Amino acid sequence: MINYTQQNVNANLKIAYAEVDYNQKEELFAFLTKNQIDLSEINSIKNESRQIEWMTIRGILIHFLADFCDIEYDEHRKPHLINCQQHISISHSHHMVAVAIDEKQICGIDIQHITPKIQVIKEKFLNPIELSNCEQANDLKLTLYWSAKEALFKIYGKKDIFLKDNIEVENLSFNEGKGSASGKIKANGETSTHQLELKLVNDYVMAYVVNS
Repeated sequence: MINYTQQNVNANLKIAYAEVDYNQKEELFAFLTKNQIDLSEINSIKNESRQIEWMTIRGILIHFLADFCDIEYDEHRKPHLINCQQHISISHSHHMVAVAIDEKQICGIDIQHITPKIQVIKEKFLNPIELSNCEQANDLKLTLYWSAKEALFKIYGKKDIFLKDNIEVENLSFNEGKGSASGKIKANGETSTHQLELKLVNDYVMAYVVNS
């Protein structure tokens, strides 16, 4: 029912991503109903496109999890699986959604549509050192930095930090549609370090943390 791509990153972490079909609302509704998914939350989502994205993510989870667990959000809008031990991270951009599930650790995933608009906002999320590394950067490279920072932000899971001031991306390398980077989260006087993998999916960039 849901046309998605899945990747087992390591023994604990798996990711999936899908292009949202906005003409598939009735089919998605019927599929989720058949699988006895609670659809009451749909009524609180006013935007129809968001409704379809909501259903697409749960459709992925039906295939993704041995036993389906629905999603709830904490006060920071961080998603959690209800009555499940696994950790989840979710992202959507333009016409794509991405999901990460980790059996043991907090996870972070982000997907971003590559667009020239990134050139206008780069000073809002890059620190001075990163800006110097991106002085002549194209849209792809800037989006890689942005997506990596967003994935790290989701690892932290709270809203009291900023991409520019508290999250650093280093050693970014990317070739033939895939790459890696290291990242630091600086918050409350502490610094945590993480490794990320990067991936090009058509005209989107996806970043996910592989250790947390």
